Amino acid sequence: MKAMHETSGIDEPSLHPGDDASSATTESSAGARRAGESSGWSTRFQQPSLQRAACERGMRMHTVTRSSVSRIVDRESRGGTGTDEIIGASLALRRVLRDVDVVAPTDSTVLIQGETGTGKELVARAIHDRSARRARSFVKLNCAAIPTGLLESELFGHERGAFTGAIRQKLGRFEVADGGTLFLDEIGELPLELQPKLLRILQEQEFERVGGQRTLRVDVRLIAATNRNLAGMLAEQLFRDDLFYRLNVFPIDVPPLRERRDDIPALVEHFVCRFARQMNRRIEIIPRDAIAAMQQYAWPGNIRELANIVERAMICSPGPTLDIPVVELERLAARASHPGASGDHPATLAEFERAHILAVLEETNWLIAGPRGAAARLDMKRTTLQSLIKRLGIARPASASRPIARDSGNDGAVWCGESQTCAQPACGFGHAGPPQAS
Repeated sequence: MKAMHETSGIDEPSLHPGDDASSATTESSAGARRAGESSGWSTRFQQPSLQRAACERGMRMHTVTRSSVSRIVDRESRGGTGTDEIIGASLALRRVLRDVDVVAPTDSTVLIQGETGTGKELVARAIHDRSARRARSFVKLNCAAIPTGLLESELFGHERGAFTGAIRQKLGRFEVADGGTLFLDEIGELPLELQPKLLRILQEQEFERVGGQRTLRVDVRLIAATNRNLAGMLAEQLFRDDLFYRLNVFPIDVPPLRERRDDIPALVEHFVCRFARQMNRRIEIIPRDAIAAMQQYAWPGNIRELANIVERAMICSPGPTLDIPVVELERLAARASHPGASGDHPATLAEFERAHILAVLEETNWLIAGPRGAAARLDMKRTTLQSLIKRLGIARPASASRPIARDSGNDGAVWCGESQTCAQPACGFGHAGPPQAS
């Protein structure tokens, strides 16, 4: 911590180029916040040779010195891949970190809820690293990323010969996490047929491998996360109520970035420093109007979208000034603030998501799979897009043009055909009957 009170190598925004950099100290979390309130939010590195050290110290200003509002999780001593940060000083984030402090010392199940890109996995890691299990494994599994037929084996393992291709015994994630923490992301995508088995292991801490007869016992703390409305899924009978109540012992709601606008300057600086190291680039100035535009934008993709915008700006910035697409952000912010000015616009996140997916489907002629399909355009898995289509109630209109069933010149991509004749698995609309070529 001594280094944090010495010259950081970064001039505070209030300093002039001729000022002595040694006066730019980080004395407290209040001082760090005052730096963000000064004019311009311009961050200048005093000399190129200090850029890397300045970036590292600049990031740690928002993590180590703001001990009451931020946490830094360092797993390098346990063979981790580096350092993950929860950065910010907003009231919404402080509430989350208080909840983390309260629940971490216990073994209670935690359900983390929040929109996509809000940092739910970082919250789960923070809970694990502040618990008595921190010396043991933190195992994670994205339920939406594993095919339904393989998910049971991934969770509970299988015996040799349990199914075709099972040439050897495999340990499941629960066994690997024995004594530690298992983080199940996208728990809302868990198939109904697997939910009773998960409920049993939560209640009794025992299970059998696929194809096995022996009952195994484990000691695992479960943390689950989702961006879906599980309570709404109960009414639609898409999620078991008993499993929901078992998971919802200690809920934590991670706020979206639009409710943490005061944290945007610190997050931007953090991502600039990260990408500057990765790209070996030199960024000296973060313009004031860029920060202001980013604080006005609603960020439907949250922190993940912010990171992508900063990375793109780093790539497109030829000089020392970060070239944020301010005009584009202002246009999007104005459209969101005045939805009636240019026609009807989505009022909620679900409506925005539905409208965006519909627009992409229309642009791709309702092609789902393949390199030119909607899933590729949206940068998501085909199965994830299919689930979204069903959840949002999207159906191909009868007036839409009728595409061919399969295009051999499109890498075998499957097209959605007539609403009553398409049964291809890539379609996702639940149509019956074989596809027909036009």
